[in-house]
Amino acid sequence: PVNKLAPAVERSGKQIVQLQCAQCHQSGVNGAPRIGDRGAWALRLELGLEAAVRSAIHGHGPMPPRGGLADLTDSEIRAAIVFMSN
Repeated sequence: PVNKLAPAVERSGKQIVQLQCAQCHQSGVNGAPRIGDRGAWALRLELGLEAAVRSAIHGHGPMPPRGGLADLTDSEIRAAIVFMSN
């Protein structure tokens, strides 16, 4: 945030995906589940959304922690996963 007293504005899942996630998830780089591929995302969500969020927070395979954007909040990551899986 610009002002420490003002709350940060949370970005939408779509904004996060367009900003960062699409670099790999648009084309499926290194086996990343493609945006909108419900079958591929269903496999990753078998253990639940929160398990997928934790995986994204800590990094998974070639994906770095928080998708390479250290300032992503947990809720922004959650929103991005929901956006990509739908």
